[in-house]
Amino acid sequence: MFRTTESKIFTNPLFERTNQNAKSIIQEIDQQSDTYFKNSSEDEFSEYLLSKYEISNSLKIYWEETQIEIEEVEISGSNLPPTFDVSNPNLRVKKKKIKFLVPYSGDGDILFFKPSNTIYMSSMGGSPYRTIEYLVFSFIDLYDNSENIDREFENSKNEFNRRYNDLKKEISIYNQELPGFIKSEIKKKIHRIRNFDEYKSKFRFPIKNDNNTPESLKIPKVVKERKIIPKPKILESGKESEERYISEDDYQRILSILQECGRNWESHPDTYKGKNEETLRSQLIYVLAPNIQGVVAGEAYNKKGKTDIAIKYNSTNLFIGECKIWKGAKKFTETIDQILGYLTWRDSKAAILVFVPNKDISSVVKETKKVIEEHPNYVRTLDKINSGWSNYRFHLENDKRSYLTIAVQLYHMPEL
Repeated sequence: MFRTTESKIFTNPLFERTNQNAKSIIQEIDQQSDTYFKNSSEDEFSEYLLSKYEISNSLKIYWEETQIEIEEVEISGSNLPPTFDVSNPNLRVKKKKIKFLVPYSGDGDILFFKPSNTIYMSSMGGSPYRTIEYLVFSFIDLYDNSENIDREFENSKNEFNRRYNDLKKEISIYNQELPGFIKSEIKKKIHRIRNFDEYKSKFRFPIKNDNNTPESLKIPKVVKERKIIPKPKILESGKESEERYISEDDYQRILSILQECGRNWESHPDTYKGKNEETLRSQLIYVLAPNIQGVVAGEAYNKKGKTDIAIKYNSTNLFIGECKIWKGAKKFTETIDQILGYLTWRDSKAAILVFVPNKDISSVVKETKKVIEEHPNYVRTLDKINSGWSNYRFHLENDKRSYLTIAVQLYHMPEL
C-alpha cells in the first residue's frame, strides 16, 4: 500500500487564490519605501512580484501508466441500491473495491483549485483524490462487472480532463494579465509619490528626516532572482500545514543554479583546478544558499549516512544532493545505491552531481544513461534537459510504490 497523505481535488475556486494574490501584490507595493522607487528601476520590482505571484502549472499526468489495486470491503445492506432485495438492513455484504492509481509529476497542489465560474452537468465518479504520487479513483463493484468499472473510470477520466483543461485556461489568463496588473499598481504608487513630492515642494522650509541615516542606506533590497521559498502543504480543510515541500518549479530552479555553476567551472578551469570533492561541494552550497529560504547544509546526516548537500526546513530534508568525481560505471552504480540508501519516502527530490575529468565526455554520458536504465530501481526518464542533464524517476529500496525524482548532471572538468 502506498504511504501518502490524501488531498481532495477541485475543492476551492481559483478566484479565491487570484484575488488574494492581487491583495498581496498591492500590499507589497504599498509597503515598499518611496526611496526605493526613486532610486531603482520599476522593472526590477515588477519582475520580482511576477516571479512570486505567477501560478505555475507544471503538472504532467501519465494516464497510460495507470495501475489498479483491488481489495474486499464490507457494505451495510442499508447502503445498497434498491436493485438489491435486502430484507435485513443490518446485513453486511462483501464487495470488491477497485482503486485506479494514475501517476503524475509536477506540482499537484494546483489540483486543490477548481475553475471559478463553470457549472458541470456531469458528475465525476470514483471519489477522486490525490496523494504525493498518484491521482486515485475508487469504485465499488456491486455487480461483479469489471467492464462496467472500466467504463466508469473512463467517464471519470474524461470529466477530470474537462475540468482540468478549464482550470489550465483560467490559470493561463491570470498569468497573461498579471504583468499588466503589477505594472499598473506600481505606476499608481509612483504617481502618488510624485504628487506627494510636489505637495512637499511648496513649503518654504525643508522637511525633517526621520533620523540621520543617509537615504542611500535605507533603500530596501529587492530580490532580483526568484527566491526559492518552501511551500506549505494544504490540508483537506484548506488550511496550511506546518510541513513544507519544494515545488517542481523550485526543484528545477535549484537544478538550474547547480547547472549554471557547473557551466562556469567548464568555462573557467582555474576555478576548479586542483580542487577536491569537498571544496567543489562547498562552492555549490555557497551558490545555492542565497537563493533559498531554508538551511543549505553540507555533510548532513540522513537515514543511513551523510549526504553532500541537504536543503532543510526545520528537521525535514526538502532536497538532497550527492557529489562524485567520475570513476567508471561501477562507482556510478554505487553512487545511485548510496543516494537511494540515504533517501526516505518523504525526500522526493534529489540530484547526483558528477565531476567528469575524462577528456571524452560523450562516452561518459552514454555510460551513465546505460547504468541508470539498467538499475533495478529505475522507473522511467522524466526529462532530458541537455546532453549533460536528465531527470529520472526511481522507486525506493524494497518499496515499488514510493517514488522519487533524481536529477543527474555531468560537469566536464578535464583538468580536475
